[in-house]
Amino acid sequence: MTLSQTQLLAILDPDPGRAEERYVELHQKLVRYFEWNRAAEPEDMAQEALKRGFTRLQQGQKITIDDAAGYFFGIARNLVREGWTARKEESLEDQETPAAQPSFRNLNPSEQVVFLRQCLRDLPENDFEMLMAYVEGNGQAWGRKAGLEPGTLRLRIHRLRKRLESMARTRASTSVTKKPETDGAFRP
Repeated sequence: MTLSQTQLLAILDPDPGRAEERYVELHQKLVRYFEWNRAAEPEDMAQEALKRGFTRLQQGQKITIDDAAGYFFGIARNLVREGWTARKEESLEDQETPAAQPSFRNLNPSEQVVFLRQCLRDLPENDFEMLMAYVEGNGQAWGRKAGLEPGTLRLRIHRLRKRLESMARTRASTSVTKKPETDGAFRP
């Protein structure tokens, strides 16, 4: 059973002029529905819902509800559940090449490692252990062991990061090559 465009639009309204208006309204409502559901491409998803609905009608499926818009919204709901996204064709020319890693204080990567180690050596032992546990993903366990709430741990890490940034600025403004005084303990 093949239906013409006029017959398909007549499903929305028997009057041809009014049917076109209802189609435009339905499309706009579907776009808003997909926007409310935070779809990546609401326009494309609205077109897909309409296409699927009209294709099913072409195949002989009947609309069993009074308002044909409800039929299309049911399809839209299923598209949201599917997580459907339109596939975009992207040419290689459109893709940007990854930017070079920014250099910290015009130091090469090995000098940056030395610089970071010097800053970390200046931290108190407890702060260093807390930072290492946090960076390695064991921050919660370390916080429980130390009797800290998760929010308190995050706040201390934030303050420690700010202190390290300040130390890095101070150290960079004086001299990168100056060796710090240490207690003899090895820490990276």
